[in-house]
This record gives sequence, structure tokens and C-alpha cells, in this order.
Amino acid sequence: MNERGYQLLQDTVERLLRRHATKNLTKILNKTHPADIAHLFRLLNDRSARQLFEILPEVESAPLILSEMEPRVRIDFFHFVDLKRAAEILSDMAYDDAADLLGDLPQELRDQILALMPDKDTEEVAELLSYPEDTAGRIMTTDFLNVPETMVAHEAVHEVRKAAERENVFYLYVTDGQKRLVGVLSLRQLVTAPDDTPMSGLMTRDVVKVRVDTDQEEVARMVSRYDLLAVPVVDHADVLVGIVTVDDVIDVLKEEATEDMLKLAGTSEEEISSFSAARSAKVRSPWLLIAWIEGVIAVNIIGAFEVQFNAHLQLFAALAAFIPIINGMGGNIGTQSLSITLRGLATHRIDPKHLWRVLSKEVRVGLMLGIAYGCLLGVVGYFLKQDVMLGVVVGIAMCTNMTIAALVGTFLPILAVKLKIDPAVASGPFITTSMDILGVSLYFFTAYFLIVRLAQ
Repeated sequence: MNERGYQLLQDTVERLLRRHATKNLTKILNKTHPADIAHLFRLLNDRSARQLFEILPEVESAPLILSEMEPRVRIDFFHFVDLKRAAEILSDMAYDDAADLLGDLPQELRDQILALMPDKDTEEVAELLSYPEDTAGRIMTTDFLNVPETMVAHEAVHEVRKAAERENVFYLYVTDGQKRLVGVLSLRQLVTAPDDTPMSGLMTRDVVKVRVDTDQEEVARMVSRYDLLAVPVVDHADVLVGIVTVDDVIDVLKEEATEDMLKLAGTSEEEISSFSAARSAKVRSPWLLIAWIEGVIAVNIIGAFEVQFNAHLQLFAALAAFIPIINGMGGNIGTQSLSITLRGLATHRIDPKHLWRVLSKEVRVGLMLGIAYGCLLGVVGYFLKQDVMLGVVVGIAMCTNMTIAALVGTFLPILAVKLKIDPAVASGPFITTSMDILGVSLYFFTAYFLIVRLAQ
């Protein structure tokens, strides 16, 4: 659906909500694709979303709609629905989707819903929930097709036909007598093989697989690297326990990329799905508080140097005029280096083991750009103030600041990886405000040394 279609759907739904035309609204929702309804919740205001949540349990495609919703949005659904009906909806969902949804709920509410679900569904979902968050075990599906290695081709074709209703039949996984994964073959290999060919003669033994505790980002990289539609998941005994499909991988890539981008901006995903200004302010507040504290430190540093320039107040005022451009350029190149390094780490194009190679390259880049823009600013400083020494000071400060900013922007995320911390925590606001303190200190120290000390 395009933007015009979403606008028409939103207008129609809001009009029917105002009229309390529940029957007509339910008919429209049943004719609308679940993904479009899930997107609709992002467009509605708080009041309309709340009213639509109350109707959602009566919609036939409610399980699919919940699967497509943003995590923060669908959690709100459980504030408006009877828990028994919620358990019925979750029982109609794929096990991995149900586990993903329940994993975001408070423990007490999760246990209440699991107790209301059929025993078989509870067992399957509880098993997925037992794996750590953001691992292959948590996002895998247990709905897959496997056959023993002794089975012949025509028997395997029969098994595929019996599994026609399954949505995850991309490959045929071959297991031994202990259910250990020993091979894989495509459906094309199967249907083109002679009827009496055993699986052991058709399968590929070198299987790309992941373990249940493999990080979901690594799973996504494996699927992308080998162009797979699904990747098998095994336990520590190589027993096949599930598969991760490409649709889940796409969700992981989007989730991780969004998370890193928002951390760079000093916020979180909670703000995207929130309609509350108060909640958005609360999410942004911690990072802004850090920036504010660092800003106060920078003010105190400037104040400390002001005392040293008592006899040169006119010069101090001239120096202060160049602070925005020097700090701004340092913050810009620091953020650029940070973004490049984060992306390189995420795609494995940058290896933390080659720290010095990466650092030396970015320092050279910062130095070259620093010299170029430092010379330009030095010339501008001279012509504006008709003071050669002022031009020298601002030029050196610009060059030094940009070089160090490139170094810090590259070093911090690599250091975070070595310390097993998410490198995205070295976010844009942190880099920018840190460079403000460092830039101001270096700037006025250079000016004090070259102009005040040497003049004595």
C-alpha cells in the first residue's frame, strides 16, 4: 500500500471509530493486509490506537497483525484484551513469533498467558523463551522438515507433499539416527533425482549451520554471506533443533541497524513507537544530561583561561569568536570517523585486531583535512583581525582538533568491542561534546603558550 492508500485507510478507520461503527470497521480490517494494519497503528494518535486495540481481538487476522507490529506498540495490546483471548491469538501464531512477543512482556503477565495456552503450544514457546535473548535459539522456528539419511528420494518427495502446509520448507535437512544434522539438499536436487537414490547420496555434507547460542547478528551475517533462505540451528551435540528463516533475518538486520543509528543520535527505539512527548523527553534526557555536564565543563575551562588573558582581553574576545567553527569541525570529523568505524565493525570489514592499521588511516585522514582547513581558517583569521599570530593559533587549533577527533572517533568503538561493550554506545552526542572539551582546552592552551607565554 502506498502513502495515499495509508492516508485513505487512516481517514476511514478514524471516521468509523468516531461513529463507533464496530461491525463496519471489523469488515474493513478483515479485508486489509495484516502488515498494513500493523503500520496503521504508527499513524494513529493515542486515543484512536487505544480504541482500535479493543476491536483487534475480533479480527480474523489478529495473530498476523501482532506479528507485524513494532514491539513497543504490540505490548500495549495486552492492556486492552482479555488474557484468555490473548492466549488464543498467541496459539494461532508461529511459535517463534509468539516467543518474541511474550519475551517482551513482564514475567508475571507472560506466565499468566502461558498458563492459558494449550500444553503443546506452551511447551514449544517456553522452550524458545529458555534461550538467551538475541540468540539463534530465541529467533528460530521449530517448524522445519527433516528426513533420515537412509530415506530414498521418492519417499522424501512424499514427505515434502505431506508438509505442503508448512511455510518454511526451503531445504530438506538430513539427520542420522541420533537426530544429528549430517547434510542438506535443495528441493530442486530432490525432485530431479532418481526415485531410489538415498539421501546420503544426494545431500551436501558441508552444511552452513549455527548453534543455539550464536548471536543473532552473526546468524544474519551467515545468511547474507551464503545467500541462504534459511540456516539450520543445532545444539551442542549437533542435534537439529530449528531453523532461522530469511524473514527473521531481515527483522534482525533492521532491528540492529535501527538500534545503532538511534544510539548514535543519543536516543532509543522506544521513542519511535511512542506517541507520548513526556516519554520521548525521558528517553533523550540521559544523553542530553551528559552533553549538558560536558558543556558546563567546557564553560569552566574557558573561564579558567580568561583569567590568564586578563592583559589581553581584546585577544581573548577574538579567540572566542572562532570556538564554534573549530569545535564544530572537530565534532563533524569525529562523528564521521565514528560512523565509518561502527559500520565497518558491523559488517566485519574492520577487524579490531588490526587496531593500529585502522587508527593510522583515520589519523592520516584527520591530519590531511586538518591541515587543509587549518590553513584556510588561519588565512581567514589573519584577514578578519589583521593579526598574524591569531591566524597561526586558529590554524594550529583547527588542525590539532580535527586530527584528534578522527583518532577518538575511531578508537572509542574499537575499544568498546575489545571490552565486550556495544560499540554504538560511543554515540554522536558523546563524541561531539567530548571533542568540545578537548578542542577548547587545546585551543586556549595553544593560544596561551604562543601568544602570552612567548610574549613574556
